[in-house]
Amino acid sequence: MPSLEIIAEASKPTFYSRVAYIALKVAQNVASEDPGAANHANRVAYSSRIFAGQDNAVLLAQHVVSSNPTIAATMEADGSDAVPDGDIEFALASIWDARANAFATGA
Repeated sequence: MPSLEIIAEASKPTFYSRVAYIALKVAQNVASEDPGAANHANRVAYSSRIFAGQDNAVLLAQHVVSSNPTIAATMEADGSDAVPDGDIEFALASIWDARANAFATGA
């Protein structure tokens, strides 16, 4: 599936809403983590951004897909509805530090 078709799948309201919803779960997990965890301050600050609805759900969904070949392959084969919630959660957890650092004050 060409990237334009994957972008279209990731931009479907049902998919990006699922990503935004699951991001709340990941944000809660991060907000509850040990304060001694690596990059904790940036990770919690990004969680606050998610809690406040300050992230762009479509761009977040596209980042999830572009960073995870398993999700992209599932979309290519079966569409965005076939992507398991667990894969989305794993992808979000995997990109959390990158996003946290990108949105950190002074970044």
